Amino acid sequence: MLIQTCTLTLASDRRELKVRGTPMFPCGAYFSQIGHHTPDLPWHWHEELEVLIVCSGILRVSLPGMTFTLQQGDGAFINSNILHSAQLAAASDADCTLASLVFHPNLITGAAESIFEQRYIRPLLDCRLLPGVPFYSKTERHAEAVQCIRAAYEAYAAESFGYEFLVRENLSRLSYLLVTTLQSALLQQRSESPDTLRIKIMLDFLHRHYAEPLELPQIAAAASISSRECLRCFKKNIGLAPIQYLLKHRVSLAARLLADTTAPITEICSQTGFDSPSYFAKTFKRFLDITPTAYRKQQRHFFQKN
Repeated sequence: MLIQTCTLTLASDRRELKVRGTPMFPCGAYFSQIGHHTPDLPWHWHEELEVLIVCSGILRVSLPGMTFTLQQGDGAFINSNILHSAQLAAASDADCTLASLVFHPNLITGAAESIFEQRYIRPLLDCRLLPGVPFYSKTERHAEAVQCIRAAYEAYAAESFGYEFLVRENLSRLSYLLVTTLQSALLQQRSESPDTLRIKIMLDFLHRHYAEPLELPQIAAAASISSRECLRCFKKNIGLAPIQYLLKHRVSLAARLLADTTAPITEICSQTGFDSPSYFAKTFKRFLDITPTAYRKQQRHFFQKN
């Protein structure tokens, strides 16, 4: 089975390190579950393009300065090198599941000097007005885009002889819909805003020093800005204050250690930057609505069943 469970391996600057597919077919397919008792998909970016479709529940997709909420059956496109994350929408009572394809542009373009790369895909990658696009299945003009994502993912999952043709065909069709619909926007080249550059620098700092005692002035100093500007930058682009983001990141790392290792909870508490087990337990429960001990038992039960 080619479909993988989505797990992120990230560099300190939040660039995803995972290799997609093979050089001959640079595309990976993933299935993810986000719930009230499981961590969000954290902020990250990758050179590849990404498309996704919500299989169940309600998902909120966040990009710097932009968020959109997707219902079951909706989809989205996320451009190359764009920071993004995904969370369970506040209005969702149930967990959310999503299917995604992450693929290198040359899956569509072929040779770097091809007309597909020069005239269409390169302007799409460089368009500063196009970090991402939501596709709402109940909107007539979006329905075909959603169907392209669904058909590409289903072909990948089926792994029948020749499935690579069907994956590329549907992703090419989706690319055609994007470039023809957004033709005027593609004329404007994308350059990273000062806020985006600052966020990447500060995230890099946070993810290298998360286990240390950190305060707002230290985070701001990493990007050579004031504490007030740091707070504004995070609130505008990430939707959280810097310290809240740091705590959420620590909890996400702790959740992975609880699920994947047998390390004592007190050791995990220390490794992830919490200064006391009681504060760790309180913060963990605030973000995931479950205690660290109960979370570890839940994860072990899940993997024993599966």
